[in-house]
Parts: sequence; C-alpha cells; structure tokens
Amino acid sequence: MRLAKINKYRNAVATAASRELWYSELALDTSTAVGTTGVAVDSKHLYVKSANGTSLQALNISNPGKTGFQAQCLLNASSNIIDWNTALYDECLVVAGDSQGVVTVWKDHSESIRLQAHSTSCRSAQFLPTVPGLLVSAADKEVKIWNADAVSKRAIWEATSASTINSVAIKGDGQLLAASTNDGTFAIYDPRQGSASHGVATGSSTAFHAPGRPTHALWLGEKPFLITTGMTKMRERSAALWDQRNPLRPLASLTLQQSTKPLIPLLDEDTSLVYLAEKGDCTIRWADADPSSSAPLTELGSVVLGQQIGGCALLPKHQLDVMSGEIARLYAVVGSCGTGVGGAVVPISHVAPRRTYLDFHSDLFPDTRAPVPAQTCDQWMAHEPVCVPRISLDPSKMMDSLRELQQACGATGSQDSVVGGSAKKEGLLDKTNFLMGEQQQPGQSQIADGSASRTSCTGSEPEQDAESADSSGLASTQPNVHLNKSVSEPRQKVVASQKSPETSSKRVWKLDQEPRGKFRYLEGVIYKPSEHFANIHDVDQRFSQENDPIKVSPEFIAFACAGTGGKVAVLRRDSPGRVPEKPAMIVHGAGIVAMEFDPFDSAVIATAGIDNKLQLWRIPDAPLNDESFFELEEYIHVTADRIHQIRFHPWVRGIVSMLVSDGGAQAIYVYNGLMMLFAIGKTEDGIHSFAWSPDGERIALTTKKSKQVRVYDAHTQELLGTGEGMESVRPSRLVWVDNSHICLSGFGSGSKRQIAIYSVDSLARPTAKKTIDVGPGLLVPFADPDTNIIFLDDRGSRLTHAFEVVGSDLIELPKLVAVQPSLGMAVLPKRYANIAKCELLRAYRLNANSIESIGFRVPRKRPEYFQDDIYPCTLDWGTPAIDAALWIDGVAATPNRIDLCPQGMKPLSQAPSEPVPTRAPNMQSEVREDNTKDTIKAMLGRVDISDNDDGDNSDTRNDGSDSDWGSE
Repeated sequence: MRLAKINKYRNAVATAASRELWYSELALDTSTAVGTTGVAVDSKHLYVKSANGTSLQALNISNPGKTGFQAQCLLNASSNIIDWNTALYDECLVVAGDSQGVVTVWKDHSESIRLQAHSTSCRSAQFLPTVPGLLVSAADKEVKIWNADAVSKRAIWEATSASTINSVAIKGDGQLLAASTNDGTFAIYDPRQGSASHGVATGSSTAFHAPGRPTHALWLGEKPFLITTGMTKMRERSAALWDQRNPLRPLASLTLQQSTKPLIPLLDEDTSLVYLAEKGDCTIRWADADPSSSAPLTELGSVVLGQQIGGCALLPKHQLDVMSGEIARLYAVVGSCGTGVGGAVVPISHVAPRRTYLDFHSDLFPDTRAPVPAQTCDQWMAHEPVCVPRISLDPSKMMDSLRELQQACGATGSQDSVVGGSAKKEGLLDKTNFLMGEQQQPGQSQIADGSASRTSCTGSEPEQDAESADSSGLASTQPNVHLNKSVSEPRQKVVASQKSPETSSKRVWKLDQEPRGKFRYLEGVIYKPSEHFANIHDVDQRFSQENDPIKVSPEFIAFACAGTGGKVAVLRRDSPGRVPEKPAMIVHGAGIVAMEFDPFDSAVIATAGIDNKLQLWRIPDAPLNDESFFELEEYIHVTADRIHQIRFHPWVRGIVSMLVSDGGAQAIYVYNGLMMLFAIGKTEDGIHSFAWSPDGERIALTTKKSKQVRVYDAHTQELLGTGEGMESVRPSRLVWVDNSHICLSGFGSGSKRQIAIYSVDSLARPTAKKTIDVGPGLLVPFADPDTNIIFLDDRGSRLTHAFEVVGSDLIELPKLVAVQPSLGMAVLPKRYANIAKCELLRAYRLNANSIESIGFRVPRKRPEYFQDDIYPCTLDWGTPAIDAALWIDGVAATPNRIDLCPQGMKPLSQAPSEPVPTRAPNMQSEVREDNTKDTIKAMLGRVDISDNDDGDNSDTRNDGSDSDWGSE
C-alpha cells in the first residue's frame, strides 16, 4: 500500500493583523484592470493607487499605522494608471501602464523611463523576472517586450491575439509568456522564436472559462504548468490547472460561489500553494497547486476579512518571519470599491503550526529565489540555459549569502540604468558567471572599471567588446547560494571551458549525478490477512519508548499486555489467524519494562520488571492456550534501583547485559548466569539505549544529558571513542550497521526526527545525517549489514521508512504504508525471509488490535534464480560462536556464515545468459509483407494521379511547406 501525497502545509492558519498593524487612512482607488492584483510589493514598500488614479502611493512596510499622510507619491503625468508591478531582482523599481498606453518606470521613486507602448489602454505592465531591463506590456489584442536599457525605445518583440487580452503571465525562468483572453482561453508565446516583429503563439488552450468574463493566468514558477481563473456560464468563479504540454483540457478545476468580479490568483512557488483572493468579497482562500498531488486545486483553508477586498499581493519570501513559522504574508487592500479616504492595507500572516519555533524548520522553507537577475538580454535572446539563483531562508545563512550574491552581481553599479547597473556595466557579466557556477580561469581577470559598452539584444546598438566580456568571472562560488531546487534531485552545473574568441560565449553542461542506491526499487509488502494475528486485546499502548512492546523468535511472538502483574502474551508464529480471547500469558509478578528472546533458544524469553528481577521463562512445546504453564528456568535479582533494557550477547550463550539505574547513575551490567561479570559505561548523564557490535566485542551507547555517542571495549571496559549525538534530550535509539558503523535515530532541534551514521574510527561527527520530518513519534532502527539498509519503524504512524547507506550519503528508499499506526515492530533473522521472492526483511508490526506480517522485497528481472548479488553469505544468528568461559578470558568470537540459497535454486551468477528474442519468418509474415507492398504501390499511384491533376500546385506546396507547418 502507498500513501497519497499529502500537502505538509494543510494545517497552516492565516490570521489578519490587528488594526494597529494596518496601513490605514489611505485615499485609494481600487478600480483596476481585470488582470492586475491591485497592489504591488517589494522588500521595502507597498504600492497602491491613489484616489486620483494618476499616481501610486509608496508605503513603508516597516512603518504600519495611519500612514496615508506619510506616503510618497509616484506621479504619472499621462492619465489613469491601470496596472503596476515591482521587479523581483531589485528594490524600489516599479513599472506602470496607464489608460493612454504609456508605460512608466520609476527607479528609487523617481521617474526613469517613459514609453509610448500602445495606442490603447495598457492592461498589463511588468518586468521579466530573470532579465534586467526587459519589460512586458499588453493592450487590447497585442503584447510587446521592450528593452528599457536600449537607446532606441522600440519593442524587441510583439505578438497579436485573436481576442482581447486580459492578463499576461511570465514563466518563472523568463522563457515563455502566457496571455489569457476574453474568450476564456489562453495562448502561450515563446518570444525568442520567429521574427521579432510578429510573434506566433506556440500553443493555446480550449475555452474552459465562460467567454466575455474576466480571466487571469499564472505560471507555477519554473514548472510547465499554469493556473487560470475566470467564471463559468452561471457566473461562478472558477480556477483551472493546466499542463503547458497538453492544453486541451485542464488537469484539475475548482468552482466557487457566484460573483460578478474575478479572482486574484497569487502563487507561492516554494510551498506550491495558490491564494485566491475574491475581489469584491471578503474571503481569501488557498489551495494545493502541486500537480503531483493526489487532488490538485483542493481547497486547504480560507480567511475572512471584515471588508471587501480590492487587491492582494504576496511579500517576497526572504522578508518573512521564518522563525515564527510564517510561510507567507499577504497584503490585502480593503475599503470601498470606489474612491475615498478610509481605505487600508491589511497584513495577513500564514503560519504553519509547530511544537516549537526555537530553530529554523528547513522542511517548511526550501531554498527560495534570490532577488537578483539570472541572465543578460543577449543571453536570453540567444536561448542560453538559465539557472535561477536561490538562497537559503535560514536567518543564520541568508543575509551573508544574499549580501555576497548582490556584491558579486554588481548590485551597487551605476545609478543611471533602469536596473541599477545591470546590463551596461560589468556587474551582470560577473553575476552571470557566478550564478552559472563558473570558476575564474588562469589568465582571466575581473573588470576593474565600468568602461564596458552597453549590451543590446537588437542590432541598433554597439556590441560589448568580446575580450572584456570574456574576462569576467569570479574566483570562487559562495557555499550558501544553492542553484539546485532540492538536494535529492540531480544538479546541473555549467563548467567553464577554455575560451577562445570564437567560443567565448559557449558553455558545456554537465550532469552532476547524486548517489543512487542499489535498492532504490525496494518495495514494502503487507502479507495477506490470513498471515496476520487478529482480534488482539489489551495491548499495552503505554509501553516505554525505551523498549519494544513486541518480540519475535523463529517459533514464537510475544507482546506486552496492559494490566497489573506484568503480563506478556505468547503466540506460536506458525499459527496465524484469530487470537483467542484469552491467549497464553506469562505473568512476571510486577510491571514489565523489557523483554527479549534468547537468540540461541527460541523457546526461552527473558522478562524484566520494576521489581529489579530478570526472569527467564521456557515456553512449552505444545499448543498454547490460557492454561499453558511457563516454567521459570532462571531468576536473577539485580542489585540496582531499576532495570531498563535487556540485550543478549550475539554469539555467547548465557551472557546477558542490562541497562540499570543505581544511585543516580546508569550503567550496563553484564551477567553470566547468576554471576555479574562487570559494569560498563557508568555515567550520571543517563543512557538512552545501548547495543552490542555484530562481532560482540564492543558496546555502543547514547547518553541523555551530554547528548553523546560512546563506544566501549567489552573485554577491558575502556572508552574507545565519543562523539556528538542528537541535539535533543528526547529518546534516541542506536543500532550497529556493521562492525565499523553505527546508526543513531532520534530528535534534533524543534522536534525534527533525524537519522545519523557514525564511523567507529571517527565519532567526532556523523559521516551522514538526514532530517526525515517533524513529528512526536520515535524512529526505531533495524539494520541489515549485508545490504547496508536501515529500516525505521515510525512509532504512532503508519509508515516504515527505509534508507540505504552509500558511502557518506543516506539514500531514501520507498516507504511501507500500513493501515493502522504502529505500536512496535520485531524483525526475524534474515534466513527466515522469503528468499525465493527476493525478500530482504521479514518483520511483524504490532497495532492496537492485530499483528501484521510485513516484508521488504526487491523486484528482479529473473526471480527464478537465487540473487546471489544481493544475498551474500550472512551471519548465522542463533548459533553460538564461542564458549562463555573463553570469551570471558578475552578470546574474540568468530561468527559463522551461512549460504542463503534455497534448495533447488540456481545462483544468478551461474545462470545462462538471457537469449535475445528473434522473430522467425513464417508464411503469414511473408503474405503480410506482400500485401503491404501492394498497398504502398496503390497509394503511390493515387498520388501520381492527383499530382497530374493539380499541375503546378505541387511545386507551390513544396515551397510553402515550412509556412504551412508554422500555420498549423
């Protein structure tokens, strides 16, 4: 079974700020175009339209309150402003389009550029997100792109639409445009294809929304998906999710209540949440916009304001209060729908709840887009690949990395450029090399002055000197700037090659592969119900997390039961099915704290109670029922305050170790029968758990207060090494992966569940560490030393995780998803797995009313053979390797190994090579071939006849084949 993908932000809560934090007493005009958001935001200011309609008010974000009289005005001398937006890569850079088709750009609140872009009202004006100096504007049925840094203020690209354009959306990487039209469809344009004077749509959608209603388009960041909003024929607000590669029908849709005004869609690219602000109403909703989720566009929540919404925008991610769990902050314009004093901008904080906010939650905040450009205009027009720079939102890393990135990008360049020293200074070339990961080559030097000429993406301006352009570069990249979307995905890096004047602009792309696990196709299997133990009663659901409430041996299964007296129910493993109302029960006499089967005698089980007694019971070799008698074979009264855990020696019969508390300290007592041999690892810091090494020569433990991992020699009781453990004092578990590596699972800061791998030779820091998620349940590890796979039982959850240790990496493998939450899991020795079905692990999961039989298998191409490449000779667990007296004298155990090949199966290494399938000729194929030839001859004959009838039209058709293809 597999669990559907669930949005981890589903429990996030949006709260409007108190009135003291509003930006109030504003004279606003909310009459904007259907494709605009009604408010624009950058990292420092909010931009709203004044009541006169011809100017914008710049509100300082850090100064809320009654700020109407303090707002700085951005005047537009032409006419009424229709649409306005800010630049993602620069602060205080605003563009606006008005009702006379004029596009105005303000830099630092001063007018910088004015373009007569259209002859009719400009419906959309915005910056290209990745290229400085490029503007996109739309009016009526045309859309244009302008180079604001060019001397000649002419459009470098334009296209027309068959219907009136309502909005224009730019893809996150700046490669494509999408224009939603008044007929309920949208068209996609690649402005770098075709001629600059006449762009042609590369794709268009069907009419999902009702024609004649306002529509809005929005790209899902850099992904090939779009979201459109509009209305149905019944005037119901609607939203649809589209795949750019197949725009004939939407992937998902959402329908809301009836209204006459449109939805304002806003996308948070990092969380894949789309916010739908209902213009003219009081509600802002958010939905899951991830196309890979089980139900895209599913509404996750909403917030209701007290007044009608006139506009809405999102604050840039790097300005959020991430240490309070704030995943988004919206600014909603409220007030009357017309003009007048009394309007306000309301901050709305969207917070993901967490148990604590003391530490940065990296699972909530992936690396986000950095506020810098990614390409020059020439690189963009040359179809060079773009790599959008990203930065960490961790406050301890973000500011330094952002500052270094901005310095490398030349963000403090000339002030006479629209983008502040972007394209016509050397900073952008240095920045491009920096973002692309290029290293400075020998013989190259950075540009020392600003004498480089203006770059251009048209032929009307001088080109930059090739030699100076080739000399740009940085000595090194910064470690805190991440260009990849996720560390689990392959990364693409541009590696600088030896440049020549002819090939100075070329880059060689290399794929930097992440480590891939050998068992990446591992699959969890839940056996059929007839293999389960059902109808279980009185399971002890409060069993200590220090131990497992279920244990298994090759013959029996035991689990702790609730109630007085310390009860342990025992079942025969070969008798699954419905468990009797009163199963066979061992009564310890006091509350049970730990239990363990003897590894060398599957019919002997040890129980430890709060009475400081260790008792060894023999299970009768007979059918078990409520009258079964369990013989007490051995009894040890430990002279300590309390027993916590029990561990048998893996290779010596009769050696048992116990974690005990005595006089404020904790230690591990090792017994041989009734005689105590020694105590090891005594500490006042407390001990979470301990484990014997696979060879039985060392003991590893984890401490509580000091949060350390320690390894001791079992013969000399000497401390061999110590290292830092988990950050939290909450319970942690330890298991040996092999004789030289230890796996530790526990909690980091902020309830982050983590897993770490330590090398025994160097315990100072883990060789691999991975944060899995955030949760309260303990992860109990089980290791397979033959495959280096670690299985994690997720207490209180339905999941069983799996990770493969590959060098210094932990590769996540597919999970097992069960029906009910786990209370504990017990694993059988590997030889009891179903080897014939390529099973690596056989285990039993305990839940509230049953015990499930599960396994992990590897799909193989030729399963009829024994897969000796994944089944090496394994340790013979259950067979003593040395006598107790010899081991006490210091002799090391030499464990035996066994071959797991089932009887009658042939190893894959000895199997014959797989035959290559060949298709033997037969009479039917010959007849079919002859029929095909006759059919082709007949078709060619018909073509010749039609060509003769058409005359010279055939030549015209051949000459116009390219244009015919383009029109299609």
